[in-house]
Amino acid sequence: MNDDLMLATACEVAAKIGARAVVSFVDLIPVPPGAPDVPIIRVQELQLDVLKDLTMHDILEVSERHMMDAAIHIYLRRNLESGLVVGVFPYAIIIYDIEEGKNFINLKDFSDIVPREVLHAVLTLALEIAVEGREGRSIGTAFIIGDPEEIFRHSHQAILNPYQGQPAALRDIKNKNNWESVKEFAQLDGVFVIDKSGEIRSAGRYLDVTGRGISLPGGLGGRHRATASITYEIPAIGITVSESGGMVRVFRDGICKIGIRSDIRIRSDG
Repeated sequence: MNDDLMLATACEVAAKIGARAVVSFVDLIPVPPGAPDVPIIRVQELQLDVLKDLTMHDILEVSERHMMDAAIHIYLRRNLESGLVVGVFPYAIIIYDIEEGKNFINLKDFSDIVPREVLHAVLTLALEIAVEGREGRSIGTAFIIGDPEEIFRHSHQAILNPYQGQPAALRDIKNKNNWESVKEFAQLDGVFVIDKSGEIRSAGRYLDVTGRGISLPGGLGGRHRATASITYEIPAIGITVSESGGMVRVFRDGICKIGIRSDIRIRSDG
């Protein structure tokens, strides 16, 4: 079955079940004439040629895994929190409940330390940094969210704090108008410190932690270890953006609780 027929069929299925959108993993072809008018979210830059060499069971397993990764991006970046979406792949069409992606990163699990809206904003911003990089190159950074005075006792300022003396409105991470400056400062060494209201209290801060009692997978560097360590020592949430690989990770109690791929590229046509 060719890609345009797969996409047309997925649009028909979506219309019949009242799906919120079609999530398309096929080549960037125009929507076939006569297809039902359903919003289409395109997923780019995934190498799916390997699917043709797999069994149908393996094709469905890989497709479901990609669909969950895409659902997380859709939840964070498109604010779709519930309902069905139809995923269309070169060799499969699947129906997916967006709640599954949302539940994978259930922000309520962290609400005793950080309000949901603050964590959602920081995660979405971190994902944008991981996807976009800066000036054509990948960058890594970290955000520590919690009681700033407690975080300050376990860290020191390595550079002049660019947020010191700035109006509160310009330090609110929940305001997307402030994200460009955060992306600029993300190129600096050190971490961002954010309080529980979402106010950025510092950038370019170094964490003074030992790393004792922390066990991380191989390949994770000092930024991840320091972030994990401070969440082990104090009640804080740490979010890292990996310069190599672009993964976004969420740490609590010294453990990586969530890992989000950044090689998903989504754009909406509908």
